[in-house]
Amino acid sequence: MAVKKSKNPALEVAKAIDEAMTLVGSRLFREARLVLEQAQQVAKNANLGGSAFLNWGLSVCADECQDAVNAVRFITAALKQDPCAPPFINSYKIVRNRVIATFQGMNVNDRQVPTFFRLLVDLDAVDAAACMKFSQHALANGDDAKALALAQDAVHLEPPTPARLHHLARLLTAAGRHEEARARRSEAEALAITFSCPAAQA
Repeated sequence: MAVKKSKNPALEVAKAIDEAMTLVGSRLFREARLVLEQAQQVAKNANLGGSAFLNWGLSVCADECQDAVNAVRFITAALKQDPCAPPFINSYKIVRNRVIATFQGMNVNDRQVPTFFRLLVDLDAVDAAACMKFSQHALANGDDAKALALAQDAVHLEPPTPARLHHLARLLTAAGRHEEARARRSEAEALAITFSCPAAQA
């Protein structure tokens, strides 16, 4: 009796990736994602090392399905495995820009602000405006300590603006740090005067 050859899990995963990319080409992203998730399970069961192409494909599908968390998770994993692959780098830029744009368009009170701020951290895309928005969100939700820490980050990451300094001063006052608050208000007032001067007098 002939012995049936066992399947090669690596080839099975490779075939699934090819199939998924064909589906992606037809813009059938949910179907492609299902194929890749099944391949991911095959790889896991076979104790295969991670596949950069599998992670990349999962990121592309997650991004197109508006699943930012997994889009970031999988593209960062793909780049750790192969930081030189042009398609991975291109997808990273697309995901990064989309996360930044989504966060910028969020209302301060949006419950997704903390989640998307963490994604910005993962994508090395945090700036002063992002810290300011998360600070305002934290303040609105009663987390004064986090609001203060983020307000301090906002004035340290980039040259401060009067609005950011006044926000920080209010939080410092609430924390009982009155001397620091006065210093920040004075700094804000000095900046406001500088910005209000006509160009001819500069």
